[in-house]
Amino acid sequence: MQTQQVAVWKKEIFDDLTELLKTHSVVAVADLQKVRSSQIQEIRKKLRGKADLIVAKNTILRKAAEKSANEKQNMDKFADSLTGSKVLIFTQMNPYELIIFLNKNKVRVPAKGGDIATGDIMIPAGNTGMQPGPVISEFNEAKVQTRIEGGSIFVAKDTVVVQKGDVIPVKTASLLSKLGMKPMEAGLSLSYAYDHGLILTPNDLEFNLDKMKDDISSAARLAFGVAVEASILLPETAPAILGKAYRQAVSVSVESGFFTKQTADLIIKRAYANMKALSSMISAVKPEALTPTTAAEAPKAEGKS
Repeated sequence: MQTQQVAVWKKEIFDDLTELLKTHSVVAVADLQKVRSSQIQEIRKKLRGKADLIVAKNTILRKAAEKSANEKQNMDKFADSLTGSKVLIFTQMNPYELIIFLNKNKVRVPAKGGDIATGDIMIPAGNTGMQPGPVISEFNEAKVQTRIEGGSIFVAKDTVVVQKGDVIPVKTASLLSKLGMKPMEAGLSLSYAYDHGLILTPNDLEFNLDKMKDDISSAARLAFGVAVEASILLPETAPAILGKAYRQAVSVSVESGFFTKQTADLIIKRAYANMKALSSMISAVKPEALTPTTAAEAPKAEGKS
């Protein structure tokens, strides 16, 4: 009887997988290691209408993939590459769009002893709402300074009790739980994906969105600069190219002393600056050459002439 129930269960999963493979062009795979069932349920809610999640054994997926091999190119190879416990995500979303969505919708969960901290865990300063008692020793063990005020335990200052990447001690996890804190960020991370016949490996799916944005912005700035320098007229580059041409025309006019309404002030200012510079050079070599002629010397100069 028990064997028959298992067989029925397997048949239902097989039928579900076969139908999902027919109706979805993208199949993403995430590891189930250290992912709790409550997290899966939360993520399933967030993905409702965007994707279907199903946990199935790889052997059943392989059988469903074999059945869909004629319609889905490389699906059988994709299924053969999977090992270990996985959650399958069936969607029409681009795999990278799915990664961004999953990263934005990660949930906060309580810490457990032995977990790896996904970020610095800090107990903030202030009233904990807890009454003094044996719990004081837990604060002391976590090196958190406290004081008793109004019958409650107050944390004296913000204190990082576990740094990102470190293992969370059992007692620290217990203290965090008593404080009602959910310091762990949990969610699904894709390890493989099937996209319209393409098989994407972990290396293909690894990317940093912020770095990608910076790289694209940098490339856009460089391309813009090259286009302006090469005088490639586009709606985006036309103002910069015309502005550059105008500045160059003004510079040539000023250099050649060509007077226009736009260059007159600049030419006069340039002449004045050149005069000042020449005066300084002459003064450094022969100061008396720049001494004004006195009134007494003026008649003598006239008589000689």
